[in-house]
Amino acid sequence: MAANQNAQVDTSAIEANDGESAGPTADLTELPNDLFLLIISYLSPQEGVLCRRVSRGWHAAFTSDDVSRNLMRWHFPRAREMRLSQLAPKQPEWARIFPKVARRYFHLRSAKPRLIEKIDVVQEARQKGLFRAVEPWNRWLRWNDNTATFQYRNPSWCLDDGLLVYQENVSSHYVVYDLGTRHRFRVPFDKADKTVRRLRLACGILVIEWCEREPYHQLNDMETVHRHFATAFTVHRASSSGTSSEASVSPTIAFYSEWKIHFLGLPLNRHDRFFSAHTAKHYALYVWQPNRSPWGEEDPLEQLTIWNISTPSPYRPSTDPTGASKPEPGQGPTAISRFTWRDLEFLGLRQRHTPALREILLDDSNVYVHEEEHRWLSGQHSSLSPPRHHHVRCTGMPILGMGPRWFDECCADGDVHMSFCPRGRTILDGMSPERAPCWRHEEFPYLTVSDVVDAAARVRIVARQCFMMEALSAFVLPKISYEGRRQQQQQEDGEDEDEDEDDDGDGEPEEARFADDMWAQLLARGEIAGDERWVVGEDTEGRITVVRF
Repeated sequence: MAANQNAQVDTSAIEANDGESAGPTADLTELPNDLFLLIISYLSPQEGVLCRRVSRGWHAAFTSDDVSRNLMRWHFPRAREMRLSQLAPKQPEWARIFPKVARRYFHLRSAKPRLIEKIDVVQEARQKGLFRAVEPWNRWLRWNDNTATFQYRNPSWCLDDGLLVYQENVSSHYVVYDLGTRHRFRVPFDKADKTVRRLRLACGILVIEWCEREPYHQLNDMETVHRHFATAFTVHRASSSGTSSEASVSPTIAFYSEWKIHFLGLPLNRHDRFFSAHTAKHYALYVWQPNRSPWGEEDPLEQLTIWNISTPSPYRPSTDPTGASKPEPGQGPTAISRFTWRDLEFLGLRQRHTPALREILLDDSNVYVHEEEHRWLSGQHSSLSPPRHHHVRCTGMPILGMGPRWFDECCADGDVHMSFCPRGRTILDGMSPERAPCWRHEEFPYLTVSDVVDAAARVRIVARQCFMMEALSAFVLPKISYEGRRQQQQQEDGEDEDEDEDDDGDGEPEEARFADDMWAQLLARGEIAGDERWVVGEDTEGRITVVRF
């Protein structure tokens, strides 16, 4: 009897324990960590942020670094913060970063600015003499009674890696505006008696192309010549040891070198034009001038010159007109290649009276010339034999020597009503200088005026125009979290990503259109710049517009 009673007592105790362990869990956050992460992986980024407001327990769970880092990894694997975290000396504060990134991508994917900032700058029309942009080719689009701009003048500002360079309206000084920290730093450029023609920031080098305000000598009875120079500054910004991707120290801006870009000088008019590009090592300049020969020669003068600017130098040729203090060759900027009009004709790049050149680009060892023609072009410089649709072409050649050269060209196929460039799907991967600029006609007859491509984040903002119809859109991959997780799983499992080339996990990019008034706020100069965090343009009143997401 006693044994049976003991057995019954033990059995009831076991049943009681089983019943207690099988009872309902009091809260979702009390689940085992693996099960909890599995459940919240189905939440959207907005829901992941809202869950912090449910209770103190949920706030503690959803603001932990482990949960916040997993939410970032699932939803925003290509975000700037995720990429920079791999290089950071210590892990960032994911609980603080995740809601900011979620807010950014909410505004970006819905094409709704979170904040619009306006910056007053020196305007060419109102403050003459401080800035005069180089004229584009005299050609425009015309179809029936409709006309549209084909090429715009360069803006008086430039942007690279979150650093905006412009000339302040009040002080007329050039400043570098860090869009991340919202701090401004003065550029040590003496603007006295100078007219700036173009400025460009690339590869940590700021190049300001300018001319003397007073003419240097008389070219003929009607024109005078102004000496033109290029002044370079180094702009270095090292990330601090902080945990935020926006944290940075003050950029160091210092004089680097200066060189004369034309041996005789150029007139300040609407006829003489030049295009330029630079990297940290080289500077390229193409000059096109109408022929002023008294012997009846008609073909314009053309020349492409490339300098080696990898060596800094304190010498300033603008302060030494006679060249008495000029340093030895190799000390400072040195011209290393000159392509005369005969060389350009041999390479198939001579423009003559119907120029098609759009821009020149550089990499470490090659120079690329981008050209484009359109079937609806009109004007003095338009082609006498236009293409069937919109033809773009890239010609590449080594910086040193005369060859070999190579071509890449594309003409949108299809009919005149709608044509899609077959390379359109590869634009989100980034645009390489050796590729023809197919982004200009990816949706013919729409003309892509300008775009912002953040290849690392797989984000693109594009502005298209079809005569009187404008469209400003934002492209973001629809399933960023899915593709990021798929790639990570492949790497963990050791799968070969080339086994299924057709199924890349990207899908078609979704499109969200900005409000109609954003075109006037961003595209007055026909150029936008930025990345996943912001887009910068110029409005119809000549002010810089910074759209923050």
